[in-house]
Parts: sequence; C-alpha cells; structure tokens
Amino acid sequence: MKRLALLPCCLLLFLLLPSCREQEEKNLPRISWSEPSARYRIHEGEQIKLIPIVQYTDETTVYLWMVDDRVLSTATLFNFNGEQAGEFYVKLIVSNRYGETQDEVKVTVLAKETQLLPELPPPGGWKFPWTSINIAQGRSIKVKAYMTEGQEEVSQVFHGTAQGRYTVTLTALQQGAEVSQDFIINVCPPEGSYRRGSAGQALVDRVYEFMPAPGHQVNGYIIVGDAFPDGCTHQQACDTVLAHFQRRWSISLGAQGGYLIAGFDHSVPASTDGYDLCIKGNPFSYQSEPGIIWVSQDDNGDGLPNDQWFELAGSEYGTDNETLEYAITYYRPRQAGSAIGWRDCLGKTGYVPYMEYWNPHDSYWQPWVEGTATTDSLHTIERTWFGSRLRDRSTYQNGMSDMPAYDWGYVDNLGDFFEDRAGKMGYYKISQARTWDGQPANLQYIDFIKIQTSQTGSTPNLGEISTEVYYISDYHLEPETD
Repeated sequence: MKRLALLPCCLLLFLLLPSCREQEEKNLPRISWSEPSARYRIHEGEQIKLIPIVQYTDETTVYLWMVDDRVLSTATLFNFNGEQAGEFYVKLIVSNRYGETQDEVKVTVLAKETQLLPELPPPGGWKFPWTSINIAQGRSIKVKAYMTEGQEEVSQVFHGTAQGRYTVTLTALQQGAEVSQDFIINVCPPEGSYRRGSAGQALVDRVYEFMPAPGHQVNGYIIVGDAFPDGCTHQQACDTVLAHFQRRWSISLGAQGGYLIAGFDHSVPASTDGYDLCIKGNPFSYQSEPGIIWVSQDDNGDGLPNDQWFELAGSEYGTDNETLEYAITYYRPRQAGSAIGWRDCLGKTGYVPYMEYWNPHDSYWQPWVEGTATTDSLHTIERTWFGSRLRDRSTYQNGMSDMPAYDWGYVDNLGDFFEDRAGKMGYYKISQARTWDGQPANLQYIDFIKIQTSQTGSTPNLGEISTEVYYISDYHLEPETD
C-alpha cells in the first residue's frame, strides 16, 4: 500500500501564495493605445478622442481619466478638449477585481497659427520638363508643353525609327503672340547596347538629383534636427541623401512633385513578373504618403540620367484617381515664416503650410533648388515640377488626420509594406513600367530610378503630404533569408 506524505498546512499555504499572486498579476488590466503618441497633437479649440486598448476586463472593471490629478471621466473613451495651448498628460487608471494598472499619454495643444498667405501671381507661360533627351532606337516619346488651364495642349509624338539627332519644334499662341520652343531628341542604339553586368552592390551607389518641393520635413524638424547645412549646395545635398540611405535614415521629398534620382553601379535586370526593387518608406496606419516610381535606362551610355523615363504603374494607374502629365508650380515668398503657394496645370491653387512647431526655419524652400526669377513683389522665384498626381484622400476630424493608403505600387504607402529579403519595406516590379501612352514598356533592365511625391494634400496637425524614403536597392542582390 502506497503512503501519502502530508505537508504541514503552513508550508502548503506558503507554496500556494506565489501562484495566486502570479495569477492575479496575469489578470491585471493591460493598457495600450490605438495610435502612436505622435498623433496626439491638436490646435486650440479642437477635440481629440483618446481610445485605449484594454485587456482583461470584466464586470468589475472601472476606468478613471485624470488630468492634473483631477478625475474628468469614467467612460471607456475620453474626449480631450484643447481649450488652451500647452502640453497635457492624460492619465488612465483601469482597475478590476485583481488590482489596477495605469498609463498616460501626452496631448500637445498648439496655438492657432496665423498663416501668412501671400497672394499668388497670375499664371505664367508654357512650361516643359526637358528640352533635350536621349531615347533608344525603336521607342517613341511624347513632346509636350504644359499650359495654364483653359489653353489647348501643345504636343507631338516622335518615333525614333532611325539613329541620329532630331529637332522637334512646338508652337503656341501666348497672350496673342506666337511662341516656339525647340526640343532636341537623340535617338541612340537599341535597348541593351549599353547594358552593364547585373552584379554589384544592392544599394544605389549615387544620387544624381535631389529636388524636393517645399515641405516642413525636408531640412529636418523637431524630431530629427537639421538634415542639411545652411547654404547647402546641390552636390552636398545629394551626398547627404546617399549617406542617409547607407544608414537607412529617412529623407523627405517635400510636397507634390518633389523628387530624387539615384543610380546603381550595375544594370538591374527585370524579372518576368517578380520583384526587382526594394524601397523603404515610413507609412503608418493613419498616414501613407505615396510616391510614384519612375525608371530609366542609360540609352546613350554616358552614365547620366538624361534619358527617357517610364512610370511604374501602381494600383491607380489608368483610373480617375491618377492624373498623368501633371505639372505644379511653387512660388517662393519673400517674407520669412510664410506658407508657400502653388498653382497647377489644372488651374487649381493651394499652399504648403508653414508649421513653426514642427520646423521653425525661415523657409521650407531649400537653398540648392533654383527657379525662375519673378517680377512679382511678393515672391522671389518660381519653379515647376512635372510628373503624375494621385488623388488626395486625406481627412481631418476630431483632431485626427487620416491619410489612407492606396492598394499597391507606391513608396511610403502601407499597402506595399511586407516582410521579405530586405526586411519590412515595399517591393516593386520593373515589369510594371509603362510608356507615355500607357502600354507595357517591356524593359529588359534599368539603370536609374526616380521617386516623386504624388499628392497635393495637407492636414492641420501633420502638414503637407510628403513622401519619405529610407533605402533603395536591387532586390536580386539582397541576401536571401531562411
């Protein structure tokens, strides 16, 4: 017969107590938040809804919302009213039968900023993105002048059937007078003539152009500090961007149209339908700032991105959500601390807001970005950016901004983010490249890449939509992971 060893009652109770305490701690309420704290930023007179995520609730659960040790609410959600400017710490205490847990969030209430909105000058004359370009034999290109709203398009399609140097002249009526512009097109040897090997480093090895549109994050902001030195030259700016990519640090392209052009130390081959490019942005659940991707081949073999560009078609290509052949002109104000106005080829106007809280620099127009001098007394120069535009779908309600993602095909867009060879980022296919008339370009490879902010919107607490980029690489050369 087996005998049972009986433990003294006090020892048995001692052994059980830790287990009970562990169980109670396990069932304590756990608090997290539906949004990152950076989003809790409103202006005076606005309201923001604080939504906690609380685990382990039951019929005994009690909520206490406190500011400055004053209980303001016992509801599960809390509407914070921004009655005056300042920083406020909102404490949430949640209790149940096992005990209580507390956490707090900081809500920043900004003073209402009075925007300096200089009156925009009248529309200027026609504009064009290039006057000289290289294309491969057998390709065609559309030569176009961008006009102001209400004027007829002036364009011509050129077919590069034979190699050589050609001149296309466009003529238009401007203010009752006839004006003309010559465009030089160099028809180079067929695609593949200057293709380089497919081996090299994964990361782009050179930034050729960095032409951001105005934006409050381009030259640093309160979270990261200055990105570029005062009086920065264009070459210094390009070198800084490449250094950021090498560290996987971000750069901002500014508002609609702002872009960068980078190149690889080899030709990136195009898969039949697989991924070829890795590009990292920083989209959030509430903030996607999609940038359109363009690719190019070194058609004349000079190692410079002076060749024909092809857009990588994303989910909105060919729909009402995208405007192709788009141009937007920004006007640099003479007065410091002023919003920057814009006018586009559709006749629409708007402003890139000045946001002193985020970035107190005198101007969000970068010193290396040149333009055309104006005779307008309120502005010094103007510059036009060309590309494509996606419909702005941003909203602002109850102190919260929402910039929803598109499905796929864009940089800094949550719809593209997933985990693969290079980590969590966007992955893209050269097979999506399209010609000027929307047909598949069927590129065998690329040498250069351009990324461009593609929306004109802004919200009061986050500012203008501006694509951020951290990293650009050749997918094929990224190490495979198990």
